Amino acid sequence: MEFDVWHLWVLAAIVFFILEIFIPSFLMASIGIGCIFAFFGAVFNAPVALQIILFIIGTVAGFVGVKPLMMNYAYRKKVIKTNAGGLVGRIGKVIEEIDEAKNTGCVAIDGDQWKSIPGSGEIISVGEKVRVISIDSIVITVEPLEKSHPQKDPEVEIPVKKESERLALKVGNKTFYIGFDDIAFLYSANKITYVITTAEKQYIHDKSLESLNEFLPDEMFYRANRQFIVTRNVISEIKPENNGKLRVSLNVSNGFPNRISVSRLKAAAFREWLKEE
Repeated sequence: MEFDVWHLWVLAAIVFFILEIFIPSFLMASIGIGCIFAFFGAVFNAPVALQIILFIIGTVAGFVGVKPLMMNYAYRKKVIKTNAGGLVGRIGKVIEEIDEAKNTGCVAIDGDQWKSIPGSGEIISVGEKVRVISIDSIVITVEPLEKSHPQKDPEVEIPVKKESERLALKVGNKTFYIGFDDIAFLYSANKITYVITTAEKQYIHDKSLESLNEFLPDEMFYRANRQFIVTRNVISEIKPENNGKLRVSLNVSNGFPNRISVSRLKAAAFREWLKEE
């Protein structure tokens, strides 16, 4: 079998395109394009010198003209979010007082410790929950978690009640109180206890739901399940389920949980508690 010159150019183009698969720099593919240019010259019986010129033109055209398009689309790399970038928005606990003036501050997040600075210059005490708002190398900027939720200003007028009729809350270094009758429900998520008021304001409490359940009066609050303590006023609907459980709807909005489940074992006691009002 005899080979014409154009056969050689085609074989060369195939070889260089295959090499491009293993060496993805587009140099091999550019040479392959040059071979295609020379192939057309050979098909029309152009002199070898002209074929070589077409080969050079095709290679340069492929490398300069086509490569940028292929790099943008065929070889575009996926953007991978690093663990450090994924810290923004995460919640941590202060293990060393954050004070920019003293150059102190450390926050623990999932077992890792991060050098921390406050977002607005305030001093954040040990034990407080904070949210990461930005990261610069190995230093994270944080803010007290309460700032991320709508809440009443501690300085707003709050009716003075007896110690046994109100719940103490801490925001930063300040302590203020919410009356029991101003609480809609409490719930726990990600080991953080939230207090939701009847005005649909959210606060964070430093005690566990278990501890608060022992403190709150049984006639006003009911431990519906491991995650929720509810009051009568927040309950809008109760639906029995086939397995004996109760599906309870809560009259809240603003993105708060609005459905909870009461187990079969607690269902009867829960109904009795509702009737005691």
